[in-house]
Amino acid sequence: MIFYFSATGNSKYAAERIAAATNDRLIFLRDAVRGRSYRYDVAREERIGFVVPVYYGGLPSILRFFLEKLELTGYREQYIYLVLTCGQWTGDAAGQMAALLKKKGLSLSARFGIVMVDNFVPAFHIPGEEEIQRILDGAEEVIDDACRVIRAKGGGDYNRSTGPVPGALTSVMYPAYAHGRSTKPFVVTDHCIGCGLCQEICPCGAILISGGKPAWIKPQCVRCLGCLHRCPAQAIHWKKPDEDRGRYYNPRVEP
Repeated sequence: MIFYFSATGNSKYAAERIAAATNDRLIFLRDAVRGRSYRYDVAREERIGFVVPVYYGGLPSILRFFLEKLELTGYREQYIYLVLTCGQWTGDAAGQMAALLKKKGLSLSARFGIVMVDNFVPAFHIPGEEEIQRILDGAEEVIDDACRVIRAKGGGDYNRSTGPVPGALTSVMYPAYAHGRSTKPFVVTDHCIGCGLCQEICPCGAILISGGKPAWIKPQCVRCLGCLHRCPAQAIHWKKPDEDRGRYYNPRVEP
């Protein structure tokens, strides 16, 4: 089984490629959390994968929440792997994962890192179409290599994208995410068409359509930016109108 989380398609694409290569089932963390599905039976030879993006050099809050409640019945030291997608580097996200699994009596067998398109628009502009395709083309070979290792249940650290001094990077960056994730920076313009997509896709139920426009009803969210990137009218912004920074969803996967 492959547990994955994705807001802009990068991790979804990687998870689907791995599932196709291993014939393993996919479980979307958003749907699992919404359905309060935390208990899973594990077959003796089954692989257990986690495919998620890196936020601020660490793990998305939804994964940490899910892991706290996860129960794997039938676990007998089966192969567990982690695939991290990132814009530049993964930091010590894999170290965080290993520590969280250890608390539950689980062991991380292998870790991978895949550089894909950075889409954190509060800090960066989305690259042009040619650059996007170049980055995604480069990711294909890394995904292929990961598929081969995962099929064979190869153990070890295959992540070549941790960045310099990954522990230090994460220790500096991640606290801002772990203790922040405020929804206050989100703003909506009059371009909103009231379609409700943002409410539908929000992984933590932080958005409610009120008066024909989205309202953030929780002080914190996962900060996946899915609502911003996938708004068909580009009506959702970070602090102020930011259309010039672009919007992104992996063009190689269905939303």
